[in-house]
Amino acid sequence: MRMLLRLFVLAALVLGVVWLLRHRDAGQAAREVKAEGRKIGREVGRALSDLDTNAIAEELARTGQVVRRKAATTARQVAKATEDARTTAAIKAKLALDPRLSALEISVDTTDGRVTLAGRVDHPEDVARAMRLALDEDDVQEVISTLQVRERRAGAR
Repeated sequence: MRMLLRLFVLAALVLGVVWLLRHRDAGQAAREVKAEGRKIGREVGRALSDLDTNAIAEELARTGQVVRRKAATTARQVAKATEDARTTAAIKAKLALDPRLSALEISVDTTDGRVTLAGRVDHPEDVARAMRLALDEDDVQEVISTLQVRERRAGAR
């Protein structure tokens, strides 16, 4: 009975940690997407409101150039940022659910479909395992790993 209770408590603890990691990463991804959207929105607003001659003359005097973007270009940038954030969150969730890998010790960064994994793992096989998890995502074009394998101490398996 006691052993069953311990197993139940351990299972609840593991599920709680996985839930926390998933929601923390999703929240972080959402914050990154929102920040990128606000930044792009400000650029669009500035570009649209600054089409008058005085604003162009002022920008030309200040920077030496005048740049305006179409809204479609900005929308593509928002879509890419959203896609990258979703990809990062999905990979972090997979790492959290994998019994051999630690989502806490592997950082994931995604830019334009290129995923970079950094951190520490126990075995070279874990590098391949983490890269495989990342490559399984549809939007991933390339995975770059800078994962380091911990040195094994004498007598350790």
